[in-house]
Amino acid sequence: MRAVIAGRKADTRPPIKYVLDVTIAYPNGIPLSLATFGLGTREKCDIAVHYKIYDADEVPFEDEEKLRDWMYKVYKEKDDMLARYYETGEFNAGERGTRISFSWAKIIGMYAFWFASFYFQYRVYSWLIKQVFYLAFVPNV
Repeated sequence: MRAVIAGRKADTRPPIKYVLDVTIAYPNGIPLSLATFGLGTREKCDIAVHYKIYDADEVPFEDEEKLRDWMYKVYKEKDDMLARYYETGEFNAGERGTRISFSWAKIIGMYAFWFASFYFQYRVYSWLIKQVFYLAFVPNV
């Protein structure tokens, strides 16, 4: 979004330094659904992730047609990379990845943290709402 200030255009959004492009490859090309991910009903599998970082100056944000053409080029590269991955097991020839695995203790710990955080927030907000209700609607005795 641009605003006109004293006859010149001024950028009103914060500057973007980088554009992160993420490509995800699933076993047999079948992505995880929220149900299988949340319930853990899918067999153990490896999910491959490829990151590419573009300098924001390389992305033609100012011209819609150039931006469209740039995005088409990026998606063509992604399609080619995924086809290569499903054929050879590598996004780019000779490029080695890093395997990351999470222990059950870490997974359970993260779930416990988020459930505890949710419960704590529920209690705090419930208390605050009750206080506002009592101040607004319950007469002082």
